Amino acid sequence: MSDASSTRRLSRLIAAAIWGLLLAAALIWIYVQGLSIREIMRIVYDYVVDNPIAPLIYIIIYGLRSLTFFPAMWLTIAAGSLFGFGPGLIYALIGENLSANIAYALARFFRRDDGGQAEDRNPRIAAFRRLLVEQAFPTTVVLRASFLPFDLVNYACGLLRVPWVPYFFASIIGMLPPMITFVSFGATVNLPDLLSQQEFSPEQLIDTKQLLISGGLLVASAIIAFFAHRRRKKLAARAERSAN
Repeated sequence: MSDASSTRRLSRLIAAAIWGLLLAAALIWIYVQGLSIREIMRIVYDYVVDNPIAPLIYIIIYGLRSLTFFPAMWLTIAAGSLFGFGPGLIYALIGENLSANIAYALARFFRRDDGGQAEDRNPRIAAFRRLLVEQAFPTTVVLRASFLPFDLVNYACGLLRVPWVPYFFASIIGMLPPMITFVSFGATVNLPDLLSQQEFSPEQLIDTKQLLISGGLLVASAIIAFFAHRRRKKLAARAERSAN
């Protein structure tokens, strides 16, 4: 193993250890204080709402959220409650995209540098990864718009080495359907009162107008996926002809 590889591996281990210790310390503090997710969100909300530079603080908190795996939904709802629908949508989009890219960068940092040899050992996995990279933009849009777990998509795209530029722009587009719904809901409710409810569930977020907008964006994503699928089949057929 080269000195550069050893140094990089050591830096990863140190970074992972620091991250793990900080996360463990935070979880222990939360456990000792007896805080729930809603109570944590109430603390964050009260801190941001009383801050003179609230938008900047909100974006920073949202960006660092990827290090703690705190549910993104609550912070997105908070944007509407804190800033209103229009500004809240902008701030949430910036914060959520920052969070997504931090997670993506972390996954790329901790990923092994084996030149793709691990995937190449299995032809099917290698073919899947190759097609994913070739169709990075429409695939990421569909993953985002499908309401899949936010952090799962972020870290998976980093680990699979999805190109960053299509990942970045596809994330912005794909984030809009769920974000519009959650920010719109936050703009119509008093979040502190909502956080005090014991029976609240995400189903309460349904708003007919925003649901129609989200549905339209999902249809657009499906159309993109359809044409991406056709292109993938053409590329696969072309590769098969070349192999023969």
